[in-house]
Amino acid sequence: MVVSFLMSLVACAQAIYDPKCITLMDAPLEGTDSAFVPALKSIGFEPVPGEAEEGTYHFKGDFYGIKDARLEVTVNDKTKLLSEATVTCGPYRTRELYERNQKYLLGKLQREWGNFKAKGDGSLYILTDYGYIRQSVTLHENGAHSISYYYLNMSPYYKDASNMGLKGFVQEVITENPVAENPIEHFDEMGRLESAELTNRQYNQVGYLISAMLTEGGEKKQIAYEYNDDGNLRRTIQTNTVSGLKLVTDYKWNDDGEMTQQSQKAFDKANECIMSVTMKYDIQERDDNDNWTKTNLHITNWLKGQRAQTIEVVQTRTISYWDED
Repeated sequence: MVVSFLMSLVACAQAIYDPKCITLMDAPLEGTDSAFVPALKSIGFEPVPGEAEEGTYHFKGDFYGIKDARLEVTVNDKTKLLSEATVTCGPYRTRELYERNQKYLLGKLQREWGNFKAKGDGSLYILTDYGYIRQSVTLHENGAHSISYYYLNMSPYYKDASNMGLKGFVQEVITENPVAENPIEHFDEMGRLESAELTNRQYNQVGYLISAMLTEGGEKKQIAYEYNDDGNLRRTIQTNTVSGLKLVTDYKWNDDGEMTQQSQKAFDKANECIMSVTMKYDIQERDDNDNWTKTNLHITNWLKGQRAQTIEVVQTRTISYWDED
C-alpha cells in the first residue's frame, strides 16, 4: 500500500487509497470524476485536453513504467460513478519489443493480483474480490501489436453495507432475532444505507462514512466512524447531543473480512462506564456471496451495579442483491 488508509482518511484534498476497490497502481477505480481524476493524477495519469466526451474520460501517463500509455475511463450514465477503465500500451512495430513489454506487464500485474487465467479468445483474466481485470492483445493491419488491460469495477462505491460486514451489491437484509440492528435494512444501488434517521452524512472521497447524525426517539446523536488499514470499521463513537451520554463500539474482523465481534461500552457525562455489551458471532451458514445467513450470537451484558449476564441468540437472515438474476 502506497498511502496508509488511516492517514488517507483525513487527506480529503488528495487521492485516497481504498483497500475495498479494484485499483490501478494503487489508485482506486471508483467514484465520480471528483474522486477518480485526482486519484489517477496522483499516479501520473493526466487528462488529455480536448478528448473528454460525455461519459468517457481520456488520460495519458506511465503504466508500471511503460511510457505514453493511454487510459480511457467510462462512467455509468445513471450514477456518474466509474464503471470501467482500459489502459492501452503500444502499438509496437517489432515483435521483440511487444513480447518484452507484454511479459513485463503481465509479471507486474500477477505479482500484485495473482496468476491470470486464459480465456478461449486468447486473452488472460483474473477475478478479484472487488473487480475483474483482462489482458488482451490487438494485432494491427501493419503487423504492430497493442497491449490492453481492461478493469471492471465490481464493488459498491459507498461502504455502508461493508460496515455491517456485508459483501457485494446488497439490496435488502431481513434479520430474524436482530440485536443492536434493525430487522430490515435497505441499500441503494451504490451501497448507501437507506435510512431517514441517519442524516448529515459525511463521506470521504472513496465512499467511507466519516460522520453522521442519528435521530432516535426525538434525541440526536452524533456518530464518528474510524477504520483500520483493511478498510474495515474499527470503532464508532456515538454522542448524545443533549445528555452527553457516549456509546463506544469496537469491531473485530477475521482475515476474510467478516465481522466476528462487537464490543459496546456506554459512558455517562463523568466518563464513567455504566454498561458494556460484547457480542461474538459463531457463523454457521453462508450464501453464495459469502455473507452469513445463520449465526449463533453469544452476548455478555453488564450494567453498573449488577452482575454480568450471558445469553445466546440464534440469528438467521435473508439477503437480496441488486445484481442477482
